[in-house]
Amino acid sequence: MAEPSTASTNPIHLRRAENTERFVAFTFAAADMIIEVEPTGQITYAAGAFRARFGAQPESFIGRPIHVLVNPADHAAVDMALALLDAKGRLPPLIVRLAVRQTPKFALAGLALAPLGCPARFCLTLAQPPTELNDGASLSPEAFKRMGITRVRGNAPCDLGFIELADPGSLSSETVQHALTAIAPDSVASELAPGRFGVLGAEGSAQLPEVLKMLEDSLRSSAGATVTTQRLALPAEGLTTMQAARALGRALITFARAGRHGLEDAGFGGGLAGYVNKAAKHSSALRRAIKERRFELLFQPVVSLTYQQLHHYEALLRPMPMKCCQISSPQEFVLLAETLGLASELDLAVAELACAAASRAPVPIAFNSSAQSVQDPVFRDQLLALLSSSPNSRAGRLMLEMTETAEVDDLPEAARTVEALHEINVPFCLDDFGAGTADVRVLRALPADTVKLDGSFVPGVASGGRERGFVAGIIEIARAAGANIVAERVETEAEAKALMAVGATFGQGWLYGKAAPLPAAAATNASRRSGERESWG
Repeated sequence: MAEPSTASTNPIHLRRAENTERFVAFTFAAADMIIEVEPTGQITYAAGAFRARFGAQPESFIGRPIHVLVNPADHAAVDMALALLDAKGRLPPLIVRLAVRQTPKFALAGLALAPLGCPARFCLTLAQPPTELNDGASLSPEAFKRMGITRVRGNAPCDLGFIELADPGSLSSETVQHALTAIAPDSVASELAPGRFGVLGAEGSAQLPEVLKMLEDSLRSSAGATVTTQRLALPAEGLTTMQAARALGRALITFARAGRHGLEDAGFGGGLAGYVNKAAKHSSALRRAIKERRFELLFQPVVSLTYQQLHHYEALLRPMPMKCCQISSPQEFVLLAETLGLASELDLAVAELACAAASRAPVPIAFNSSAQSVQDPVFRDQLLALLSSSPNSRAGRLMLEMTETAEVDDLPEAARTVEALHEINVPFCLDDFGAGTADVRVLRALPADTVKLDGSFVPGVASGGRERGFVAGIIEIARAAGANIVAERVETEAEAKALMAVGATFGQGWLYGKAAPLPAAAATNASRRSGERESWG
């Protein structure tokens, strides 16, 4: 009979094996699945009920991104979770939906491990939640818009459908969502405005025209609703990625405001390329409007939540109406400028007016620039020349906010712009943080002094709803990166208190004042006497 091996009889080895088994047993007592991932999200180990949940052995997921386990609507939540793990070392339970047809909700939790001499890794568990926890993400109109832009950028063969009810109150949003889920469970829908819905066809699912036709018939027969639909093909031959993304953003805004007839009037009857071609005819008019400053800046106060004192103003662009382009909002004005390649000209004009305003403002001024401009070396040189000649930038009375109307494709160039701004004492702010899946990637690459929390999360924080834990995680990530947090769209004292409780630094919204011209000299002097800070602190 063979002698037993030393490893099998050694007490130390036996104790290690026993501890390993005990660890696995304790883990599975509280979780259906355990996963180990790299900080990038790539799965390096998987065990548990994968076959029952996903119809595949756990080993088949090794080497794949963790996103394959999670419903696309919650990918942003997973990205935030991994960033929180990297920053804090621990992830409290967060509800996400699995990437299977029934989209069951599971609690995702984890710890970050960094053994001596070994690369960091994250140990995650997926368990059925015993109680109602905070959902990781919800499909807001903002999230739907970004999902659409991502699909265009990826050149995926999917379409965008629009659904419009003649009587917006005839059907609830839940009824439409339920009908769509029954017809095409792999599609994604969002209510863009009362009675107006967007539907994004999924790759490999039923063709969107068929889905829209079935949805029309279903809603008419079951609820007697008057429903009309329209399809917009997303692949846009002849357009650059940026043009297609900007055109899609304009389509969503146009439909939300004016419905299907608005889409036709704007030129979307010919698809994304039809809109861009029509918009190009207005290029000279828009360039002239920028050169002649046919817009103004209004200023909205940003207040310290702790001291309830004015901290700075954000300069907000307000264009004059342009009949030729049917422009009626600042966002449309900016989107059109980006589509036509005029974003840098517009952003420089805004920066010039902000410099002038900073010389007479009681507190510092934040001005906006598109991400498209921030990653442009030519714009950087022109902006630095402008700011370097302004005494207000040297005095720390100006801050640049990078808006997310365009995605950041060239992070190294954007980082050079931020570094150059810091060299001349101009802080950098990342706008609308939390609304997109690329936020954490951008925050890691760009040393932001301030982060603006997307305003769509604010109501959920105040009510203690499902987004409160998600927002607290977002804020933890931003604070771990060394940034202050501005919460947008603050409208009540309850919201202000809730935001301060989860770590927000500043508040901005109608509670503190709407955008308006700068205060008069008397107000300026009074503000200075009250002890307001005149720098970013």
